[in-house]
Amino acid sequence: MSDSGTPQLDVRSLSKRFGDELVLDDVSFEIGADEIVALLGPSGCGKTTILRCIAGVETPDTGHIEIAGNCVFDEGINAAPETRGVGMVYQNYAIWPHKSVYENVVFPLKHADHDVPEAEYEKRVEDILELVEIGELKDAPATDLSGGQQQRTALARSLVHDPELLLLDEPLSNLDRELRTNMRYQLQKLQHELGISMLYVTHDQEEAFYLADRVLVMRNGEIVERGDPADLFQRPGSSFTREFVGQWNRFEGEIVDEDSDYVVRSDLGVFPLSSVDNVTGDPESPAIHCFLRPADIDIGRVSSTDKRRIELWGTVVAEGLLGEHYEVTVKLDDGGANVVVHSDQYHEFERGEEVAIRLGPGAMKVYDRSK
Repeated sequence: MSDSGTPQLDVRSLSKRFGDELVLDDVSFEIGADEIVALLGPSGCGKTTILRCIAGVETPDTGHIEIAGNCVFDEGINAAPETRGVGMVYQNYAIWPHKSVYENVVFPLKHADHDVPEAEYEKRVEDILELVEIGELKDAPATDLSGGQQQRTALARSLVHDPELLLLDEPLSNLDRELRTNMRYQLQKLQHELGISMLYVTHDQEEAFYLADRVLVMRNGEIVERGDPADLFQRPGSSFTREFVGQWNRFEGEIVDEDSDYVVRSDLGVFPLSSVDNVTGDPESPAIHCFLRPADIDIGRVSSTDKRRIELWGTVVAEGLLGEHYEVTVKLDDGGANVVVHSDQYHEFERGEEVAIRLGPGAMKVYDRSK
């Protein structure tokens, strides 16, 4: 492992073209010791290409890559994959069907650089299989494995040689919902037990925000925003992140000076500027976008006595269970805008019923429309 002050992974100015297509455009980021960083973005944005460049199975056009303080790529330097000290879990697991679980997992010990003596190979494999909770499958043929067992086998193989860095490329996408939920927990638990740094590629924001210490949002070969998961989820800075992350009610509006007091005028209504979360709105550039998360809205049949909340009345136009929450669409009496509300409780509203929606202080996010 690297010294505490040295990044476990240091990527600088990474660029890559496939023919005339620019796939990576001057990408730079670091991963610290014992840190999980998620690369989050839509398919085709360059996430997997970054992983392949770090692993050494793809060659960047330009850039610099260090792993645990050792330069593995730069001008005149391109270390072989087996010498880079990384483990990689692929989306399709890449399990050899003609081999047993043991034969799949022991493979890196036979072919990669590491410090495990040959006499300890079998014990090392057994220990890592126990760690991922499939020790009883050591001698099982790969053809007998379920999807979840294949995923754990691939994870064990990536960890058996004690890599400096673990790279994961959409590792849960082929599992059903229940298995994905369980494996998210297992991955986080495993990372903390081993103290290993991870770079986790996904298009699934739920996975990224659950697992990662930091999230890098990608679009068209560039990192457009980076930060703490809670900050990115609650107050995304870039317009792309706002479109890609989570679900929002979106309204146009403007900031207006009324009797020396600024207010927000929007399709949702008129509110004091002090009652919203003014992220980038500017009275000098008054055109704004207003964003409101469905989960940040309360809904009920009677008026609230809490004067700190903004209350609006409207009519239920659609309702029903959606996954683990109850979704209601309300058409407001003033202005006629539709607002989607998510609740953890099943309210049994009827279409056409009059209801009140309430916004707490700062629930609405305001952004300069030009940004």
